[in-house]
Amino acid sequence: MDRFFPELGFYTLPGHVFAPTPVFEEMRDADRLGLGSVWISERLNTKDIGVLTGACIARSDRMAVASGLINNLPLRNPMVVASYAATAMMLSQNRFTLGIGRGTDSLEKAVGIPHASDQLVEDYVDILRRLWRGERLTYEGPAGKFDGATLGIELETPPPVIMGAVGFKNCEWAGRFCDGVLFNTFWTKEATAEGVRRIRASAEAAGRDPSKIKIWAILAAACEVPEDVELFTIIRRLNTYLFFPRQWKATMRINNWDPATAEKLQAALAEIDGEQKSGTIGDENTSRDLDQIRRMRDLWPREWIDGSTATGSAEHCAQAVQDRFDAGVDGVAFHASTPANLAPLLDRWAQIRDRQRFDAQSPNPGIA
Repeated sequence: MDRFFPELGFYTLPGHVFAPTPVFEEMRDADRLGLGSVWISERLNTKDIGVLTGACIARSDRMAVASGLINNLPLRNPMVVASYAATAMMLSQNRFTLGIGRGTDSLEKAVGIPHASDQLVEDYVDILRRLWRGERLTYEGPAGKFDGATLGIELETPPPVIMGAVGFKNCEWAGRFCDGVLFNTFWTKEATAEGVRRIRASAEAAGRDPSKIKIWAILAAACEVPEDVELFTIIRRLNTYLFFPRQWKATMRINNWDPATAEKLQAALAEIDGEQKSGTIGDENTSRDLDQIRRMRDLWPREWIDGSTATGSAEHCAQAVQDRFDAGVDGVAFHASTPANLAPLLDRWAQIRDRQRFDAQSPNPGIA
């Protein structure tokens, strides 16, 4: 309970969980192991972002809590999100960050909501900030229509806003408008470094202090775990990304991965899973059969896996973390593994981390 890593976070309830109750054990383990923040990915079944935010805040008085991410912003009126974030910020005593994303095409189609264009997201964020400042809002545009809307309060410390980035264009946009940026999973260290460069340059060009933009990398990790766990947490997660054409193409571009190899992977997965089925997210039906996942593992280029994840020994995984910090990020959020499975990695990280660099850092992912 003495050690604390404000520079590290974890995603609670990783994967397609069928019940939210493991969040309590995960938060207990995360607090004990010293993780600085918990990130909550939204899935419209048993992973409601508001309920889980409250549960996580209640389970720790030192860890920060981030929505990571609220996807498909048009699904909610900005007043609803402003109220949610204001409540979480005050309840946590300023340990909350609002993470937002553009979401998936499949959810847009499934529930009939508009695409989150650049202008919509920009207006949405501006509306949130104006509401947190206590303004009475009049607006009509892509983010909705408001005539005198107000929260009736002014927040002394408004929630920082972090934007999820699937490509370099997102990085440049977020550098101009957001308090922080969260890189998507499976970015190599080279892509991470380029994303950092673009964010800082974009912020500076917009007249902002580049050092005030807090940048996080998501790192899928499977450290010293049995083969079946690595298959499910790393390879199956990679497989699900093949179901999101827009996000997957962006990942291919930023990592300079071979498109022909990607097409072969998609064809192989289609043979296993069949045609993509409709759903709120779109990847719900990716195979959980270990033999089928193993077949896919043998098709994925090993250098893609090793370059974009943290697998194997604690030493190797800790080096993957260090590589992200060397690339310029301010924090790393682990995905795919529970806190308990991260224990060997965290023990090794405690031995090599730069305490002078990290100990004074705020655990709030959006406050530099």
